[in-house]
Amino acid sequence: MSHTKVDKIGELELGVQRRPAPIIVGVLRRLSIQDAKHAKESGADIIELRIDLLTGEERSVARVKEFITMLKKSSIQMPVIVTNRKKEEGGSFTGTEAERIGMLNSVLETAEVDAVDIEFSSPAGLKKAIIEKVKSLRIPAILSFHDFKGMPSREDILRIIASMYEEGGSIAKIAVTPKTPGEALLLLDLTYRVSSEGKLLVTIGMGPVGRHLRVIAPLYGSALTYGFIEGEEEVAPGQFSVNELRSIMNQIQIRCLFDLNTFS
Repeated sequence: MSHTKVDKIGELELGVQRRPAPIIVGVLRRLSIQDAKHAKESGADIIELRIDLLTGEERSVARVKEFITMLKKSSIQMPVIVTNRKKEEGGSFTGTEAERIGMLNSVLETAEVDAVDIEFSSPAGLKKAIIEKVKSLRIPAILSFHDFKGMPSREDILRIIASMYEEGGSIAKIAVTPKTPGEALLLLDLTYRVSSEGKLLVTIGMGPVGRHLRVIAPLYGSALTYGFIEGEEEVAPGQFSVNELRSIMNQIQIRCLFDLNTFS
């Protein structure tokens, strides 16, 4: 299956040359219109609905569909990424892979979502079915890889990214934990080189050494950066709140992007 280029999430165009500022994704862990509104007011451009973080009756396809429909009809008008993260990659879903991906597929069939995030390590057949479904809907598939203990070699990361595109991903997402400034620099260089080829890549640095990359990586071409909603807890190591991300980026990155585009 070859890479299908879908360079929008909702009406938001992706890629450094297409936008004036980095795109911030607010991570939603409850079916709350108020939380979504708070995310937008804090500076989020997109909502990521983490199905695996929902609890009780909220973790049902019917409730998720109802919420997304309400969100789309509200004045908030934000694109929605749906994710059902498995425990091994930092999520909270503890059922079988068939149950996890089946739920994600059911949401895609019944709700008007704008993108889906599926782990690169998911079983091949189930992953292929989701990607085919996403392709038919003409929305982007974000294929994601997480390493909470360290960071693969440059060659291994490039191999993973190439495989993600080959399997049909529109956006490759690499979240790793650099241990040294050198590894952080390597990730930035890789981000710049891949995105300069016109490919959509998201790179995230986790942990203390990688934390600053959540703000800096978009300057080097990372298509998205993720933050938690003010008042909630971080959902990944070293994550900033949406409000913190927007505040810092307003101070440094719009000017830097302008300068880069001026001299490119």
